[in-house]
Amino acid sequence: MNDLIADVKLSIELEKNGYDFYTKTAEKTNNPLAVLTLKSLAERELVHLEKIKQFYKNLTGEQKLASDWLKGVEVSPTKQELLKIIINKLKDSLDKSFETQAEINEAYSIAEIMERDSFNLYDKIAKESSDETTKKFYAALAEEEKEHYTILEETLLYLNKPGDWFKEQEHWILEG
Repeated sequence: MNDLIADVKLSIELEKNGYDFYTKTAEKTNNPLAVLTLKSLAERELVHLEKIKQFYKNLTGEQKLASDWLKGVEVSPTKQELLKIIINKLKDSLDKSFETQAEINEAYSIAEIMERDSFNLYDKIAKESSDETTKKFYAALAEEEKEHYTILEETLLYLNKPGDWFKEQEHWILEG
C-alpha cells in the first residue's frame, strides 16, 4: 500500500509538472497550432490531476470514492475529437505571429518525453496492481497519455511538414 501511495503522489507531481509546462510553453509561443495543442493538453492534465487527487483521498481514507467513480475515468475526449477542436480553433487564429520552429520543436520534444514517462508510470502501476479500481484507473490514464503523445506527434508533423500530414490524414495520392 505504501508503494501505491508513493506512486500516486508521483502521479500528482507528473500531472502538475505537465500542466505547468504546457501552460508556460503556450504563453511563450505565438504559433497558433502549438498554443492550442499545448492549452488543450494542459486542460487534460488538470482533469487527470483532479481524478488522481480523488483516488489519493480514497487511498488515505480521507474521502470514499463514489461507486460509479470509474465511469468518469474513460479516455475522453478521443484523439480525433481533440485534434478537431485544435484544428478548428487554429483556423480562427492564423493571423498571429510565429516563434522559431526550432523552439517549438524543442518544446514538443520535452512534452513527448513527459507524456511517455507518464504513460510508462501509469502502465506499470496498472499492470502491477492487484486492485481492480487501481488497474482500471491507471490503465485509462496510461491510454490517455498515449493519445496525448500521438496528438503531439501529429501536430508537430503538421507544423513541420504539412504536406506529409495531409497525405497521411487525408490519404492523398501524389501523381507525378
